[in-house]
Amino acid sequence: MYQAKAAGRNAVRFFLPSMQEAAETRLRTINELRQALPNAQLRLCYQPQFGIDHELSGFEALLRWEHPERGLIMPGEFIDMAEEAGLILSIGDWVLHEALRQTCRWQDAFPHRALGRVAVNVSALQFRQADFAERVEEALASTAADPRLLTLEMTESILLEDLDDTVAKIRHLKALGVRFAIDDFGTGYSSLAYLKKLPVDEIK
Repeated sequence: MYQAKAAGRNAVRFFLPSMQEAAETRLRTINELRQALPNAQLRLCYQPQFGIDHELSGFEALLRWEHPERGLIMPGEFIDMAEEAGLILSIGDWVLHEALRQTCRWQDAFPHRALGRVAVNVSALQFRQADFAERVEEALASTAADPRLLTLEMTESILLEDLDDTVAKIRHLKALGVRFAIDDFGTGYSSLAYLKKLPVDEIK
C-alpha cells in the first residue's frame, strides 16, 4: 500500500515476500537504534579540513553507529530511520554536545595551536524546532565551548524553507560567533539569488 501511494495515484503494487522481509528488517533496525544512544553505541569521527595554504582549518564531525553485531554503520543507513522514528532530535543534540566537548579537549591538549572550527551537520527537524537557537546556546554554555569555533552545516532546502524564520535563527546564533555553511550547494534550488538573503558564511 505504501509503495503504491509513493508511486502516485492510480498505482498498483503486488505484494512480495521480500517486502515483508524489508519491513521486518527496518523495524528491527529502528528498535536497535532506539538503544544506540543510551548504550553509548554512537561515535563521532572527525575529518580534517585544510585551506588553500594546506594549513589545518578545522574538522567536520561525522556520525557513525557502532552496532554490537553489524559493526560500524554509516549514517546513510540509519539517519532516515532516525528521522522517521523521531530519534533524530536526541541524536542531533548528542552530536552537537559531543563535538563541542571534543573541541574543548583539543584546546586543552594543544593550547598553543590553532586547530580551527568544528563543523556539525544539522537535520531539518532539528533546525525547525522553535527553540533551536536556544538549544545551541545551551550546548555552548554547558560545554564552555567558544561559539567562534562552531560551524553549523545544513542543506539549502532546509535553509530556504520559511526564509524569515531561517534568517532570524541564523542571525541570532551568528551574533554569538557561530558560523553557518550550506552543504551540497547546487543540488537543490541552486539559486545564487538566495545567497544574498541568507547570512551564511560558506557553501560546499
